Amino acid sequence: MNGKQLLKCTGSWLMLTTQLLVIPITGYPQSPAFDITPIVKRGDPSPDGGRFFGCDDCEGGLLGYRSFNDSGDAALFADTEGQCFDGAFLVSASGSVVLADLCRPTEFGRFSFRGLANVNDRGQASFQAGPVVAGRIVEMLFLYSDGHITKIVAEGDPTPVGTIFRGCGLSEPSINNSGEVAFGACNDNGQGLFRDGIFLFSKGVVSKVVTDTDATPLGGEFALNFFPPIDPRLNNNGDVLFRAGVRINPAIKEKFGLFLSTASGTRKIEVDGDAMPGGGVVKLGTMGLGDLNDNGEVAFIVALTGGQADGGIFLDSSGQLSKIMAAGDRTPIGGTFDKFFGGSGSRPEPLPRLNNNGAVAFKAFVDNGSAPHAIFLASPKAMVKVVAAGDRLPTGETIRLLDSFALNDLGQVAFFAYKKRNKTQPLGLYVATPITPQISSIKLKRKGGRLELRVNGNAMITNDTVIEIDGVALEATSYPAEFRENGGTTTRVVSRDSRLDEMVPAGQTVQVTVYNPLTNRRTAAAAFVR
Repeated sequence: MNGKQLLKCTGSWLMLTTQLLVIPITGYPQSPAFDITPIVKRGDPSPDGGRFFGCDDCEGGLLGYRSFNDSGDAALFADTEGQCFDGAFLVSASGSVVLADLCRPTEFGRFSFRGLANVNDRGQASFQAGPVVAGRIVEMLFLYSDGHITKIVAEGDPTPVGTIFRGCGLSEPSINNSGEVAFGACNDNGQGLFRDGIFLFSKGVVSKVVTDTDATPLGGEFALNFFPPIDPRLNNNGDVLFRAGVRINPAIKEKFGLFLSTASGTRKIEVDGDAMPGGGVVKLGTMGLGDLNDNGEVAFIVALTGGQADGGIFLDSSGQLSKIMAAGDRTPIGGTFDKFFGGSGSRPEPLPRLNNNGAVAFKAFVDNGSAPHAIFLASPKAMVKVVAAGDRLPTGETIRLLDSFALNDLGQVAFFAYKKRNKTQPLGLYVATPITPQISSIKLKRKGGRLELRVNGNAMITNDTVIEIDGVALEATSYPAEFRENGGTTTRVVSRDSRLDEMVPAGQTVQVTVYNPLTNRRTAAAAFVR
């Protein structure tokens, strides 16, 4: 098995005395809410002495769920024109380094495959690789830090539960800012006792998070015998999100779901048969796949039955579930989200990424929209297009296929793009950065006996943008349909807050701002006098 095989969402107006504020607006980027810049383009120099993606059939992409950090570092796999052709790299503003490639010997042996990788905000990376030891490929997990690579764990090592790591390899390693790494692994004692589970590497020591037969919050015991092993998600508090089966007793069919392990215990996020917001229940025999932030929130995708959609993405916040999207919902680019399972062609599920702002990024296919597929950023109340197939890059080239992507806590989305739909002619790795909204004009008018504050501008997000006066958020906000743009943005936000009379006293200057909670961007304050 080689590396490619492994790494193969009118009326009449009574004018008041107003002051009109006008700020010129520059031209819109491809997305009115995001600015796109390159991280690594086709033809850029690679650290192995060659150039990234130099051939038409070269491939590349982000390596893991959290493979892009707040400093803009990215864990990337790439074909190059260098001596090794195929490798895993850590790309940063200061340059690129090789994490693993397939031709150069290391102190651990010559790698025969390189797998998934993630990076934290300190520029440390955890990654899979398979060196050849004594004529046999041995799967290992490694930690890259400050130019050095150390082994975390290898197949054949002893586990903290008295067994041996072996049987089905090691999962994608999830790293946090403390350099701790969570991973899933199969293991046994050589005599038929399997204790597959989730483990944590911290300060050079591997400890157990949960293993097969441990007690569950639902009663019964966990069933963690999966192939390949479960990919956990780890946050900066040491919480671990994992998938598991649950065996209550022999008379009850085994259930499957998502669970969150914290210092205060383990709680259920979802199990099959649970009702989901918006209709439908989690399909029996399936379990969700999700992401975790530092607030303990979980964004996850599940298959659904009994409703209009065959799948959906949901957000668990302190045990409260909200819908982000579901198959068949309207999209910000027109049309509807395609079926998750059994849609047109072979399409991956729109797996979500979640940041500490509570924003969820996902890639989804669209029926009858302005683009066949796109990456979206969403919350339970709003959604905006980040980038879509058919968009032009700053180089002038057109994206035909969006491949892997990752989200950081700044609301930036890194994505890999191809020029051809058949995954040829790679364009490279790019980052979409949220644009700070701008105010172009402010008007205060009276309609039907009530004051109405109109704010015009750009990069404001429909159903998300909030108007603030002297830092106080207004209520009774609306987003007029005639000012909404393709992609989920709007050029006008209106508030009919009952407090406007007292918050905007006649003759006094107030400071008006607009804020996009989804992207955590706020305009500069604009002075306004009624």
